[in-house]
Formats: sequence, structure tokens, C-alpha cells
Amino acid sequence: MATVAPLRNAYLEKTATAERSCFICMKMTTRVLTAKDGGDWFYICPSHLSDPGFAKGEGFPPVPTAEALAAVAAIKKKKADAEKKKQEEEGNKNKNTSEEDKKSHAAKLGSAVFSGLGSVASKTVASVSAFINDEEATKARIQAQEQEQRLAEARKKPAYWVLHRDIFFLRQTEVRKKNGKKVATETLNGLSFPKVPGGL
Repeated sequence: MATVAPLRNAYLEKTATAERSCFICMKMTTRVLTAKDGGDWFYICPSHLSDPGFAKGEGFPPVPTAEALAAVAAIKKKKADAEKKKQEEEGNKNKNTSEEDKKSHAAKLGSAVFSGLGSVASKTVASVSAFINDEEATKARIQAQEQEQRLAEARKKPAYWVLHRDIFFLRQTEVRKKNGKKVATETLNGLSFPKVPGGL
């Protein structure tokens, strides 16, 4: 007969692949709370997890690590650089328009062919550089959004749940019953009863 370790009131939230009925209200759910030490598990509705009378989340919001803070700072810096480049490009476009006006004036004077080719080339270079800068800004925006989503999810989900004392008492009682049945079957399997005489 093995003794069972006492149950701790610390449960992790997991998602199961199969639906079963909730421990409290018998609605079908895929959420499962498992004891940190592995002594207990049960299905529970999301509505019960949001009820402070059932359980409360512990260990959140998580303390941000130095790596996470550095990543957020780097993303903010990339955003600022992208915005700065964009503003510089807008300023350069205004300069380019004045240069293009000068080139068009020169074209009127007689060098229409060469200045036309030059303006087409400068427009092409400007559009390619604008495209590259926009692509970098887009990548920085996407990375920032992904990082923000990860941080938001980490803030929402607690490290573990602590059940209300009455609910935890119910869980302890159920675990004791399961362990009692297991011990009883092991005891019965270990006993040897005398055989019925067969020669009568």
C-alpha cells in the first residue's frame, strides 16, 4: 500500500483534444485544470475560470525579462527610424520636384532628350528607394505587432490557478475517493481465497 502525497492548491490550465463535461455545471468543454504536482485534473468551463468565487489566477502579469524589454525597445527604435526616413523622403520629394522643374526648363532650352532620360532615371531610383524603405517599415510594424500580441497573451494568462477553498475541498474529497478505490482493488487482488472443493 503506497501512501499518496497531499494535493497542492495550484492548477495549470491546458486545452484538451476531446470535449468532456465540466466538473461543476456539466457543460461540454475542452479546458482542463491539472494539478502542478500531477495528483489531480478535471474539465472546467471558461466561465468558471473568470469567476473569482471559483478560482483566482496567480503569478500574472509576468515580470518582463531584460530580453523582452530590449526587444520592445529595439522595435520602437525601428518604428521611429522608419518614420524618420519617411519624413526625409517626403522632404526629398519636394526637392526633387524643384529639380525636375529645372530639368524641364533645361529641356525646353534644347537638351530635351538627355534631361528626359535623366529625370526618368532619377524617378526610378527614387521609387525603388521608397519601396525598400516602405518594406523595412512594414517589417518593423509586423514585428512590433507580433511582440505586442505575445506580451498581451502573456499578461492575460496566469501562471497557475488557485481554487476557492470549498472547490479545493471537493477536489480533495474526490481524489481521496479515487485513491481509496485503488487501494481497495489492490488489497482485494492481493488476497487469496480458498478454492471450492471439486471432488464432491
